[in-house]
Amino acid sequence: MDKIYYKELIEKYFDGNITDAEIKELSDWIKNDRHLQNWWEEEFSKSDAGINPVLRDKLFARIKEQTQGKEETQGKEKPRTIRMNLWKWAAAIVLPICIAFFTYYLIDSSRTMEAPFVVKANKGDKATIELPDGTNVVLNSASQLSYLNNFGEKVRRVQLNGEAYFKVAHDEKHPFVVQIGDLEVKVLGTSFNVSAYEDSRDVTVVLLEGKVGVYVQATSHIMKPGDKIEYNKVTHKITTTQVHPSDYIEWTKGNMYFEKESLENIMKTLSRIYDVEIRFDSGKLPKEYFTGTIPGGGIQNALNILMLTSPFYYEMDGSVIVLKEK
Repeated sequence: MDKIYYKELIEKYFDGNITDAEIKELSDWIKNDRHLQNWWEEEFSKSDAGINPVLRDKLFARIKEQTQGKEETQGKEKPRTIRMNLWKWAAAIVLPICIAFFTYYLIDSSRTMEAPFVVKANKGDKATIELPDGTNVVLNSASQLSYLNNFGEKVRRVQLNGEAYFKVAHDEKHPFVVQIGDLEVKVLGTSFNVSAYEDSRDVTVVLLEGKVGVYVQATSHIMKPGDKIEYNKVTHKITTTQVHPSDYIEWTKGNMYFEKESLENIMKTLSRIYDVEIRFDSGKLPKEYFTGTIPGGGIQNALNILMLTSPFYYEMDGSVIVLKEK
């Protein structure tokens, strides 16, 4: 990560728009980069002398603490160094002080005010939550939703890892944002499904009702009901197609819908839902594709349905299911 990126994170922190993952990233960077202090001092010398008044006051208080500490330890040896113009001295230390300020906020405050509220659905489970604004969320298996204590003050922002169905409470003054890495899904009030598992190549958004904006880097897409957007996390490309959106929330009813999906990805889904390990004993099988709805009823029922159209059979090897080519 380059320094410009971390400067942007710092700006996001003071604007109150930073995610909990970015907070941890910034904190780790501050604590671990040995060359950070020199670079910040250099950047400060190049920058405008103006500084946000609120931040300036906080930094000034820290500067006074530092100067008092210097007087106690160095008063007899180097008294002249303390009598120099305060803001000239501040220009030399304000960025290191800012490091201390950030470390204080990112470590101490993260345990209290900034500690995120987290809801998890383990493998084989689902979870339902009502957010403070009245938004209803259903989490699919092996998924996690989190948000900070300032949820709803300016923006109703949540972070998602996995899959969730949202019915967002309408609020024109406070947009609802689902954050998935560098991709944002923004709404005022609507219902939509997001699938964003870490081991999946794509983030998928399907809109059922209302209006949704999908934003990533310098690209934005406004969705209408029936739209399906797929964002490739490797190529950063977005593709849009028209679908029957109700198919994509069959999982909330205990069913599974797949559209031209590879057996490789289907088995990942089955593994999450039924908390089992599935392996392939063939290099061809993972590239087979399937379209259709698989009703709930257990892992064996799902595999038996897939076997009707796919050239495989399965065997149990202890606690592992092995798929073999017919």
